[in-house]
Amino acid sequence: MSINYFIELLGGLALFLYGMEMMSSGLELVAGDKLRVIIEKMTSSFFKSILVGTFVTAIIQSSSATTVMVVGFVNAGLMTIYQAVGIIMGANIGTTITGQLVALNISTVAPIIAFTGFVLNTFSKNKKKRHIGQAIIGLGFLFMGMQFMSEAMEPLRNYPGFVTMMTKFENPILGVLAGTIITAIIQSSSASLGILQAIANQGVIPLHSAMYIIFGFNIGTCITSVLSSVGSSKNAKRTALVHVLFNIIGTIIFVTVSFVIPIDKIIMSFSRELPAAQIANLHTLFNVATSLLLFPFSRKLADLSFKIIPGIDKEQEEMSLQFINKNVVKDAPATFTDVKAEIKRLLEIVNQNYENSVSLLSNFDEEKYDEIFRREKVINYLNKEISAFIIDALGLAMNEQTSANFAAYLRISRDMERIGDHSKNIAEVAKLKKDEKLEFTDKTFEELKEINDVIEKMFSSALGELDRDQRIAFMRSSNELVQKEASQFRNNHMLRMREKICNPESGLLYEKTLAAMERISSYISNAGKLAI
Repeated sequence: MSINYFIELLGGLALFLYGMEMMSSGLELVAGDKLRVIIEKMTSSFFKSILVGTFVTAIIQSSSATTVMVVGFVNAGLMTIYQAVGIIMGANIGTTITGQLVALNISTVAPIIAFTGFVLNTFSKNKKKRHIGQAIIGLGFLFMGMQFMSEAMEPLRNYPGFVTMMTKFENPILGVLAGTIITAIIQSSSASLGILQAIANQGVIPLHSAMYIIFGFNIGTCITSVLSSVGSSKNAKRTALVHVLFNIIGTIIFVTVSFVIPIDKIIMSFSRELPAAQIANLHTLFNVATSLLLFPFSRKLADLSFKIIPGIDKEQEEMSLQFINKNVVKDAPATFTDVKAEIKRLLEIVNQNYENSVSLLSNFDEEKYDEIFRREKVINYLNKEISAFIIDALGLAMNEQTSANFAAYLRISRDMERIGDHSKNIAEVAKLKKDEKLEFTDKTFEELKEINDVIEKMFSSALGELDRDQRIAFMRSSNELVQKEASQFRNNHMLRMREKICNPESGLLYEKTLAAMERISSYISNAGKLAI
């Protein structure tokens, strides 16, 4: 085999992979965010989940992209693992479309297809039509790359060493292992399948050997979802694990069955004589049959992932009510005690976020910044759940004072959420300050520290053991002090800018920080006055 054939093989492979990527990207751009909305919303039943997974993957031509989206949704808490199992099964069915397209064997008109896409992509003023043109160009490139690879591999039919190597894949273990490694490297089972179809079209590898490699492709494609789950929540890791388990179990079933039933001969009996078509049909059979076989055990598959990866995440633990139990009916006083404990916990989380946000102004830390935004989701969740619980609890039998107490703590919960928003604003100021390389003067930091010291004392006293009258008086005087200092410090800063001691851009950030602290002081003051 001369070097020219090897060069043609590499060029064909590059064109094939580029065409597949281009087609997938074009189709995804045509669909826009609608696909993500479909995945997120249309999963009310397991059967619908399978249909959604099949449809979305058939559109974007990438089961990896679908499963990565699903892992992301589970990680964000927008979807349960049980919903994700159905989409993963559907994605495995949808990905078979690419193999069937390749098997159409229309390489002779591939240049015309690519040129048609080029005209549409280049000369159309409509963005959607340009994206469609991109997808058509990709389809043309895919077939052209397929043709180049097939022609480059033609001499391999007469090369004994290569033919002998291909026959070794009749060993199930070697075949599955080869398919797994190839797809793990390429990170696309569709691309791996296309390459195998190009080899098979030259009669170099029999379907019996290709069969085990195809089974391995389905395991190897899991690498993308596994990688996307690294650093994510345990539920996201479980979702990736379900994808792996699904394909491993399917492979075990088919390898076992292949010893008893001649799967390759059955495929050849109803397929065209073109090897690429036989491979595409085998790939389709594997994924559809595996989905049908495992469909009744979908929940068991998800349950198994919980046993393999036990425990709960810190975020999952935080994103739950720890003192309020919605399933236990109590009288009004006992219920109020639970609400008060949950509010105190919310206050502690809000206080922590505020402290961390202020600390970023002098010493920015990316990890702490991300943690603030993660904790902000917890604050929003707790406010929503506590507020809903209090509103429901107002239906219990209670006297007028208890009813007023519930209403007060409903207000406190909402004030805590608003403090969280303003703390997040301070963190964003710190991020912008760091990104734009802006600095605060020593005097600016001294002024911020003065206000911060007062606010921290207000946090400590908000739900403390102070006599209520004392606490109300303390909160009122402290808030007045913060408002007075903020006004004075603004004037001081204007003088510094007039004397060109401070950067005007830094001054804007300082103003935003003062405004956030003023609002935080007002909200914590309100909470302290309302608490009992």
